[in-house]
Amino acid sequence: MSSNSVQMIQQLHHDFQELIEYLTGESSQSRTAYEVELALFRQLLALGAQLLQLFFVHRAAVRPREPAYAPDGTRLEYHDLRPMTCFSTIGKLRFRRHHFHAPGHEGVCPLDAELSPPPRCYSDLLRD
Repeated sequence: MSSNSVQMIQQLHHDFQELIEYLTGESSQSRTAYEVELALFRQLLALGAQLLQLFFVHRAAVRPREPAYAPDGTRLEYHDLRPMTCFSTIGKLRFRRHHFHAPGHEGVCPLDAELSPPPRCYSDLLRD
């Protein structure tokens, strides 16, 4: 697990604990159901976005062991980390994934094949 993933998990634990404190702390006695529902809705969307971001970061952290190949069989060498932006029902997410390239060939990000993001990276759920 990358150090970035560890930091994200620590932040998620912290944010979740704050949410529990919001619901059960002394000041919760003066909140209305409307206030709590609205706050929960917003916080759960934010937590969902953080969790989905963690999924992408965790999956992208490991550099593929085997080289990538172009459709014509040309071996593609590791080049760099390429950014990707995805739009989901819980927000806009950005992460970087490993990119392989060879002169005269289109680059390949093997993680794209594993995750099968839709064209222009609008999640299937968002498009539904």
